[in-house]
Amino acid sequence: MEIRDPLALGVLAALLWSAAGLAFAWRGASAFGPRRYRSKAAADPGRGVLYAFGAGMLPGAKESVRTHLGSWGAGVLFHLGTFAALGILIAVLCGSAGPRPLMMGVGALALAGAACGLGLLVKRAASPHLRAFSVPDDFLSNLLTTGFSAVAGLVALGLLKAADAEVAAILLLLYLPLGKIRHCVFFFPTRFFFGTFFGRRGVLPPAGRDLHA
Repeated sequence: MEIRDPLALGVLAALLWSAAGLAFAWRGASAFGPRRYRSKAAADPGRGVLYAFGAGMLPGAKESVRTHLGSWGAGVLFHLGTFAALGILIAVLCGSAGPRPLMMGVGALALAGAACGLGLLVKRAASPHLRAFSVPDDFLSNLLTTGFSAVAGLVALGLLKAADAEVAAILLLLYLPLGKIRHCVFFFPTRFFFGTFFGRRGVLPPAGRDLHA
């Protein structure tokens, strides 16, 4: 990849900082060593893992989601918009935008994700119940991610300069290992250990539930 501007170097430096911070956090989380199971497995843990990453992610498997389908849908679109924004950033760093219709579509997805992120932020701020257990990191993490998606989307649509996406990316990457955004890495081992633990006990998948239904 050819580095075309100083801000691109800043993005790469922020990425290295982020990777180092996540590695440090991972080391701390792994300090107690691997879990050793002393009881005999009641079922196949692999089935629990498949369920945890498959059917267990669907709204019907989560009580808190079944009663808040709108927020769940907004959260899904929020994350998809973030992935779209990352794709736009990669195109910016490579200095090679894709076909115009493709960039317009990806940009629209990033903006839709940003709109959902902003909506979730407003909901958190407006709800006394959500505010009661919210901390500043909840708001800052959302604002940085939402802002990055919004800026990247506008860049893809030609309404902002490529440098704006790089600045937004630097801010996001610098904060990533410090706050809740680091769940982008810890989500996977957490979900894996959840599936393994309850899979061994025969709790997951629930009786009568198909792994992928």
